Amino acid sequence: METKKINYNDVFYKEIKKIKEVDKNPRLLVHVCCGACSAYPLLFLIDIFDITILFSNSNIYPYEEFNNRLNALKKYVDYLNNKFNKNIKIVVDDYNYNEFKIDLLPFKDEVEGGKRCKLCIYKRINRLFEYAKLNNYKYILTIMSISRNKDVNYINEIGTKINEKYQDIMFLHPDFKKNNGQDIGVSITKKLDIYRQNYCGCEFSIYE
Repeated sequence: METKKINYNDVFYKEIKKIKEVDKNPRLLVHVCCGACSAYPLLFLIDIFDITILFSNSNIYPYEEFNNRLNALKKYVDYLNNKFNKNIKIVVDDYNYNEFKIDLLPFKDEVEGGKRCKLCIYKRINRLFEYAKLNNYKYILTIMSISRNKDVNYINEIGTKINEKYQDIMFLHPDFKKNNGQDIGVSITKKLDIYRQNYCGCEFSIYE
């Protein structure tokens, strides 16, 4: 019997409604993979939460590309902070591509979206929980669901699974692709001349 798919867009809006009822502008830790993908999600979240971004992306190769995406994120966050009088903060996690790559190597020949990508997503979401626990964040989410190339069901299922180990943290379940999220993001980044990459991240995705 086929498992019924969850409408994570509905789940997310219900979560947001409940949060608004109990917390005013609560702290939120957001995993962001690049400036381009952050455009719509940050705009959506900016009036609801006090946002801190965790830029934890040791999957990105080479290091120059890591910096390109980080600088694009900084440019966009500066724009948002100035335009909306906010104080979005960015925490840059250590860059350890060689260590990260060791776990991906057995799956180097997988197509994008396969076991290599699933492991990469798992590792970054797990790191999001670790950082949130160490720094007392109650609410967390990742913006990775914005991409049409990412499986929103897998992302949110993994977040839910890891959440079982961190009962004092609430992992939110957005599907930022909905409501034309990706198209809105593309329009914003073009208007603001925000760098957009042309491959997912690791060196294996470059060759694809």
